[in-house]
Amino acid sequence: MILKVLLPNGRTRNYSASWDREEAPLGYRVLVPTRKGGTTAVVVGVEEGETSQSVISLPDEAPLLSPEALSFVEELSADYLIPKGVLLFKLLPSAFLWREEELVVVSERKPYGLDKRSLELVEYVKKRGGVKVENLKKRYDSSLVNLLLKKGFLKLARRWKAPDVEERLYSLAVPLGEALKRVRSRRKRRLLVFLGGKESVREEELLSWGFSRSDLRDLLKKGILTTENIPLPEKVHTPKWKRLLRDIHSKRLLLWSSFRGSLNRLVSLSAKNLDLGKSSLILFPDYGELQASLEVLYEQLGDQVVEIHSRVGAKKTYENWFRAGKEPVVVVGTYTALLCPAKELTSVVLSDESSPGNKLRYAGGVDMRRACFLLSRKVGTNLTFTTPAPSLSSYYLIKKGGMEFERERASAEVKLIKREPAEVLTQELYNLLKSEPSRETLFLVPKHGYSYAYCPRCEALTECPECGTFLTYSLKREVLYCTNCRYRQEELLCPECEGELEEAGFGLEKAMEVVEENLGLRENFYFSTHPHWEISYEMVVVLSADSLLSVPSYRAKEELLLYLLRAQNVAGSLLIVQTMFPEEEPFRSFAEDDVEGVYDGELEERERELLPPFWRLLLIKTTNPELERYVFKVVSPNVKSTYNVREECYEFLIRFRDRRTLFKVKQLLKRFPKDIIEVKVDPF
Repeated sequence: MILKVLLPNGRTRNYSASWDREEAPLGYRVLVPTRKGGTTAVVVGVEEGETSQSVISLPDEAPLLSPEALSFVEELSADYLIPKGVLLFKLLPSAFLWREEELVVVSERKPYGLDKRSLELVEYVKKRGGVKVENLKKRYDSSLVNLLLKKGFLKLARRWKAPDVEERLYSLAVPLGEALKRVRSRRKRRLLVFLGGKESVREEELLSWGFSRSDLRDLLKKGILTTENIPLPEKVHTPKWKRLLRDIHSKRLLLWSSFRGSLNRLVSLSAKNLDLGKSSLILFPDYGELQASLEVLYEQLGDQVVEIHSRVGAKKTYENWFRAGKEPVVVVGTYTALLCPAKELTSVVLSDESSPGNKLRYAGGVDMRRACFLLSRKVGTNLTFTTPAPSLSSYYLIKKGGMEFERERASAEVKLIKREPAEVLTQELYNLLKSEPSRETLFLVPKHGYSYAYCPRCEALTECPECGTFLTYSLKREVLYCTNCRYRQEELLCPECEGELEEAGFGLEKAMEVVEENLGLRENFYFSTHPHWEISYEMVVVLSADSLLSVPSYRAKEELLLYLLRAQNVAGSLLIVQTMFPEEEPFRSFAEDDVEGVYDGELEERERELLPPFWRLLLIKTTNPELERYVFKVVSPNVKSTYNVREECYEFLIRFRDRRTLFKVKQLLKRFPKDIIEVKVDPF
């Protein structure tokens, strides 16, 4: 049989294989040879004819993916102009991504007569079961490695290897206040503040935020951080489910509620599905919410909960994936569980739908809301979004009648306090905190670093000449730096006009300094750049809400409203918002609990400006300015052209509503492959 397989690079290729099973091989995982060694592929069809290449093996007893999952990936990849194979293998758990590697291993020859250094090298290879040649030559002299290979003490061997899916988790080993006193480095202080509001964070997430392994290692050596390499425990639980709230009957529903309220509803939904012999899929944007939910889900639903995410070991991931295809279960995980072939899947749930974590930067910017919507349509399931603050796109869907809506109103009182531009801690807030010293308080500042840098001559905040992000100003260290890229400038001069700069606004580091100077860093004080839905506090203080409006983005007002709603959701009794504009929108409407009015006003403005959710955006970067005429004529007349000085290229921002526009852009890519640098769908 000739199998058509999809490779991780996005291409398809034909391989011959023997197949004696009754069902078709569609969706099965196969191991195939390539020029650089073996790799994992997925069968997407059967072809006629002949081929000289053969499948190495079919390692699984059941298909890895259902036909619906393959169709879902195909349509989602077309939505974002990502090659189907590339997207598929980014969404799959790494436990299934086997690859063949050439390793240096110990041969059968006994290491007699070797010197001390050679024996050390052989023992190093033996303990690890095999080491890549390039890695071994970094640790030991390359001539010694070559000599031991030549003499036959070592040999080269090709072996299949599944990636290491155990995650290293980092957390603070000491209280945040003590940790900050022991560190002077700006980078390390920023890392400590990031970890301060979380129980533990995986290494992959820290690296994605721009933190370095060297800083992590240094803080570990000093005893400021601690790590754990063990996956989440694999426990057997006895179900204790009882119906907590009314069932979810709607085909599509948005639950706007507290974290505990939404979790209780999801338990009821999952339990009802299990009673009917059906499965549920619950997806989370980050591990904080996932961990907080698992305890309740296990307690109520027992071992019918199966986990699929990168903190589960490879063996358990494999077992859970194929178990889900055989019996009704509740699949709980992150985006890597999206393609799980759950039996009789009847409900898809996306937790915290407006979380930034639902925008998969490592998968071409795929939005999990769009992915879940498409998956539920393909498989024919119910769809539920839970959130502490609905995104504007979800609110628009509700207004159109495409989704039902339930709201559990937050109980925390909202108090606006007017602050002056230079104030970090107003007198009114200081008096309140002084009068209630034992109150558990979360301080929020939606900015890392110390402060912004303002140029009086340009009358604007200074921007990074590399990426356009507002530069951060550190008065204490006398340096300008970019929190988005590695740009750094010792001279305190404007990059545009070379004029002298002034400190403007403040970040989390400066806020902590001011609080420490005036009130001390108490054990009941917590600091973060954003509120975490799963953790609540007696009082939440947003020290500077205005900075979110200074971001040059059409989403700025929406992001501010979402931030305030999230802060209110995690506040037990009181939310204090310091702002320079308490009488302006959206602060006034938020304080009066008229947030739907803010949503409606924002929708009207977006519709006038031809912006999402009414239109989609597509960004093309090119070296050829003549392409604009072609884009205007063939792709869409709604195109805006600009020249990006930093990247030395032309940018075409296209607004479109018809999916056929994406097909036209694909044709553009084929026609002008050398002229186009990058294409991004929904780039902002």
